[in-house]
Amino acid sequence: MESTVIYSFDEVPYTKSTAIYRHFSQGKVLNKQRFDEIQGCLVDDDLFTLVFNKIRHFKLYFKHMGYELKFDEEGDFFSTQDLRDSSNDESDDNAMKIQAILLFIGRYYSTVGDLAQLEDPMFGLKESDVDALKQDDMLANSLKALRLENWDKALEYLSSRNLIFKMSKDRYVLSRAAMTFLNRLIDAHTEFVNK
Repeated sequence: MESTVIYSFDEVPYTKSTAIYRHFSQGKVLNKQRFDEIQGCLVDDDLFTLVFNKIRHFKLYFKHMGYELKFDEEGDFFSTQDLRDSSNDESDDNAMKIQAILLFIGRYYSTVGDLAQLEDPMFGLKESDVDALKQDDMLANSLKALRLENWDKALEYLSSRNLIFKMSKDRYVLSRAAMTFLNRLIDAHTEFVNK
């Protein structure tokens, strides 16, 4: 009897592997759901589902490429981290920009609504919210210190990493990953203040 060996690479279409690699190489997170512009709602992301279902394959695949594939259960998203140097200056710069922008949004939104609404497609950041953020001189100066020209660039920065979804002109909703990051930042700040 002849035995057949099945390799995980035989089970995963190379076009999907390529798309997943490109996704992460652009600094994006891979959310369980993505915004579908045609349907106008959040839908399950087929790339996420593939990675989730073939996790052993993709962990090894990325390890061979020099990255650690991480799954965040709370936020339902995947991300990668460079194995060579976890204190990479570029990674630190990106993380600082993301954290600051999310904190600025959270700080503003906590004064006008419930933070949970930021990930609700019925609410999210509306044009009036974006206009209010643009009017805050302290935030504008803080963005410039982060080498982001303005709020349009800041929102584009988060959008390019799949941390927010642009629902329409000047209307955004935070991804589950962004809300997880924001909630962790708030918890860390609260713990720091209470010490």
